[in-house]
Amino acid sequence: MPVGLRLSFPSNTLEDYDKVTEALNFPADWPDGLIVHGSHEADGHLVVNDVWESRGHFDRFGEERLQSAMSDALGDRASQPEIVERELYRFYARETGRG
Repeated sequence: MPVGLRLSFPSNTLEDYDKVTEALNFPADWPDGLIVHGSHEADGHLVVNDVWESRGHFDRFGEERLQSAMSDALGDRASQPEIVERELYRFYARETGRG
Protein backbone atom coordinates (compact mmCIF):
# COMPACT_ATOMS: atom_id res chain seq x y z
CA MET A 1 0.00 0.00 0.00
CA PRO A 2 1.45 3.42 -0.94
CA VAL A 3 2.52 5.69 1.88
CA GLY A 4 2.67 9.47 1.92
CA LEU A 5 5.58 10.99 3.83
CA ARG A 6 6.08 14.61 4.83
CA LEU A 7 9.66 15.28 5.92
CA SER A 8 10.37 18.59 7.65
CA PHE A 9 13.97 19.70 8.05
CA PRO A 10 13.85 22.60 10.56
CA SER A 11 17.52 23.54 10.13
CA ASN A 12 17.82 23.11 6.37
CA THR A 13 16.99 25.28 3.36
CA LEU A 14 16.17 24.93 -0.33
CA GLU A 15 19.86 25.54 -1.06
CA ASP A 16 20.68 22.53 1.15
CA TYR A 17 18.08 20.52 -0.77
CA ASP A 18 19.84 21.35 -4.05
CA LYS A 19 23.19 20.21 -2.64
CA VAL A 20 21.74 16.91 -1.41
CA THR A 21 19.92 16.18 -4.68
CA GLU A 22 23.17 16.83 -6.54
CA ALA A 23 24.99 14.38 -4.25
CA LEU A 24 22.23 11.81 -4.92
CA ASN A 25 22.25 12.44 -8.69
CA PHE A 26 18.50 12.94 -8.34
CA PRO A 27 16.25 12.74 -10.30
CA ALA A 28 18.46 10.98 -12.87
CA ASP A 29 19.13 8.13 -10.41
CA TRP A 30 15.53 7.68 -9.26
CA PRO A 31 15.18 5.72 -5.98
CA ASP A 32 13.54 2.30 -6.09
CA GLY A 33 9.98 2.55 -4.77
CA LEU A 34 9.63 6.35 -5.01
CA ILE A 35 6.44 7.26 -6.88
CA VAL A 36 6.19 11.05 -6.48
CA HIS A 37 8.54 13.66 -4.99
CA GLY A 38 8.14 17.35 -4.28
CA SER A 39 9.86 19.97 -2.15
CA HIS A 40 9.08 23.44 -0.88
CA GLU A 41 9.94 25.94 1.82
CA ALA A 42 7.63 26.51 4.77
CA ASP A 43 8.33 29.06 7.50
CA GLY A 44 11.95 29.30 6.39
CA HIS A 45 12.76 25.59 6.37
CA LEU A 46 12.82 22.70 3.92
CA VAL A 47 9.83 20.38 3.53
CA VAL A 48 9.78 17.31 1.28
CA ASN A 49 6.56 15.50 0.30
CA ASP A 50 6.89 12.00 -1.14
CA VAL A 51 4.75 9.05 -2.08
CA TRP A 52 6.52 5.69 -1.78
CA GLU A 53 5.40 2.18 -2.65
CA SER A 54 5.94 1.33 1.04
CA ARG A 55 7.66 2.64 4.17
CA GLY A 56 10.24 -0.11 3.71
CA HIS A 57 11.29 1.37 0.36
CA PHE A 58 11.82 4.77 1.98
CA ASP A 59 13.73 3.29 4.93
CA ARG A 60 16.09 1.40 2.58
CA PHE A 61 16.69 4.55 0.54
CA GLY A 62 17.43 6.49 3.71
CA GLU A 63 19.91 3.92 4.99
CA GLU A 64 21.59 3.11 1.67
CA ARG A 65 21.74 6.54 0.01
CA LEU A 66 20.15 9.53 1.72
CA GLN A 67 22.08 9.60 5.01
CA SER A 68 25.48 9.51 3.31
CA ALA A 69 24.45 12.05 0.64
CA MET A 70 23.26 14.46 3.34
CA SER A 71 26.46 13.97 5.30
CA ASP A 72 28.61 14.51 2.19
CA ALA A 73 26.66 17.57 1.04
CA LEU A 74 25.94 19.25 4.38
CA GLY A 75 28.54 17.99 6.83
CA ASP A 76 27.62 18.71 10.44
CA ARG A 77 24.48 20.61 9.30
CA ALA A 78 22.86 17.35 8.19
CA SER A 79 19.91 16.57 10.43
CA GLN A 80 17.19 13.97 10.84
CA PRO A 81 13.80 15.14 9.58
CA GLU A 82 10.54 15.22 11.45
CA ILE A 83 8.42 12.66 9.56
CA VAL A 84 4.64 12.50 9.28
CA GLU A 85 3.47 9.28 7.65
CA ARG A 86 0.07 8.54 6.19
CA GLU A 87 -1.04 5.30 4.56
CA LEU A 88 -2.87 6.28 1.41
CA TYR A 89 -6.31 4.88 0.74
CA ARG A 90 -6.36 5.88 -2.93
CA PHE A 91 -3.58 7.40 -4.98
CA TYR A 92 -3.81 8.75 -8.52
CA ALA A 93 -1.18 10.60 -10.54
CA ARG A 94 -1.02 12.22 -13.93
CA GLU A 95 2.37 12.44 -15.57
CA THR A 96 3.17 16.11 -16.13
CA GLY A 97 6.79 16.09 -17.25
CA ARG A 98 7.51 18.98 -14.89
CA GLY A 99 10.78 19.14 -12.99
